[in-house]
Amino acid sequence: MSGSAGELSDQAWDKVKPPATMNRRRLEGTNIALLVLTSVVFVSRVVLRVAKRKRVETHDLFCWLSYICYVCMWIMYYFENDPLYRAEGVQRGEIPPYPEIIHDAGMIYRWMTAGQLLFYSSLTLVKLSLLFLYRQLLVKAPVKFTIMWWGILGFCMLSFIGASMTTIFVCDDQKAKYTQGICAKPNEQKRAEFSLWFAYAVDVATDLAVMFLPFRMTWSLQMPKAKKLGVFILFGSGWVCILFATLRVVQVGTKDGVPKVPDPKWLQMWTVIETSMAVIIGCAPAFAAVIHKHFGSLDVSYNARGNAKPPAEEVQLASIKSGSADGSKSEKSGRPKGRDDTLWTGSNGSEEALSAEPPVMKKKGIRVRR
Repeated sequence: MSGSAGELSDQAWDKVKPPATMNRRRLEGTNIALLVLTSVVFVSRVVLRVAKRKRVETHDLFCWLSYICYVCMWIMYYFENDPLYRAEGVQRGEIPPYPEIIHDAGMIYRWMTAGQLLFYSSLTLVKLSLLFLYRQLLVKAPVKFTIMWWGILGFCMLSFIGASMTTIFVCDDQKAKYTQGICAKPNEQKRAEFSLWFAYAVDVATDLAVMFLPFRMTWSLQMPKAKKLGVFILFGSGWVCILFATLRVVQVGTKDGVPKVPDPKWLQMWTVIETSMAVIIGCAPAFAAVIHKHFGSLDVSYNARGNAKPPAEEVQLASIKSGSADGSKSEKSGRPKGRDDTLWTGSNGSEEALSAEPPVMKKKGIRVRR
């Protein structure tokens, strides 16, 4: 990114009234509100997992790391604001020049670059959390799905590396950038614009890739429409991330439809917003069992005694078995169901499975198949 001098030089100055800028109280108030909201959701997720005594799995670790990176990013931006607003105050003529202004210009880049790298890290960790969550569905799936999963994983990692490199090497002279805040040449500003749009492009592409695989795996399953819709909503929540990523890049990267150098204050606010939404979405699968408990069974029938009858076709979330996408029972399913055969455990302790096999009931020694 180019420094505050670069951004302010693009604005139309007026001798009577300087160009408008985002109020610091508004910026930090928005950031604090988002931090509180995200923290409440994350802590609720942790408490829910602990209360149900579920073992920590790989996707849990990635989710926790994404939140840690989010908090660290928030701290980086908080420390950036002091030198940023002081330097801008000098440029706007609100305060006189001070001896540490050159040092502050360098510190702006240090905090900003660290915040951007943590931003990429948090988004990538959320995607890895979702990838490892539904990797459990691949235990008995056709090999092609496993190959696709590894391809998406590699794509996410390469995208993270690419976005990080374009951010780190925006300026020609790294030493001058981090010590004096010198990074406002025309070619450097062009690279700043490219970095913003490149990061957006690979972010959207990886979001779509992460959503594609579970859609493809569950599309042909025979299951109630309501439950299939629930699966699509769960894994399709990436559209929310795409929405906020688009809002971010449009708000900070364009002016009257033309690409421009991002303003660090608006960039900071929209980065915090997008990361907050991503972390919240990464926490969402932990609440799926609770939602299923309260809203999952809508079609309930009763017998003559007033007791609830079991549904004729009980379809639950679990492993997708090879050759059973049509809902038929796999002939090879002889081994007991393990931890990796399930996507999650229901709130009542039962394992949620992708199986459309009608239940078998016993009554007075007679096997009855519904």
